[in-house]
Amino acid sequence: MAEITRLRWPDDGPRVLDLCERAKDYIQLETGKDPDMAYVKETMTDAPPSVPPEHIWCWGHAQSGGALDGLATCLKGYYGPKDWYLGLLLLDPAARGAGLGERMARHVIEEARQDAADCVRIAVLDANPRARVFWERLGFEHETSTSRGDGQLRHVHRLPLKKDRT
Repeated sequence: MAEITRLRWPDDGPRVLDLCERAKDYIQLETGKDPDMAYVKETMTDAPPSVPPEHIWCWGHAQSGGALDGLATCLKGYYGPKDWYLGLLLLDPAARGAGLGERMARHVIEEARQDAADCVRIAVLDANPRARVFWERLGFEHETSTSRGDGQLRHVHRLPLKKDRT
């Protein structure tokens, strides 16, 4: 059975680009452009100044031939010092609907729990309503909506990992 493993820039860049080219429907939805190596580098390394490089994590899921069919990128300490932000969950179209997205999401959630994170956040494009249903099914709750950055409307969802102490 294939496993979810840590990916690193630049070593895994070509494998990530290969996946991005197969899953370019999402990348075009998000950026309006086809993926290239600059997109891959940004996806695997970019973070706000408050997030140090060692808190940028990428995981991939590969089949036996080594080609990636799933990618998850995360930032530890984004929004707040004990928060995690799942920036991208990307699946090969051939792997969609078969449980891989949930498996990868649960991997990230478990990593965040092991790190004693308070929550995991994601931002879902308004133009991707199926993704909102997916995240809500996993227990994420709508927190806010914003069009900051590139101007596209995104819905920020949050999954609390610790019970409120009130």
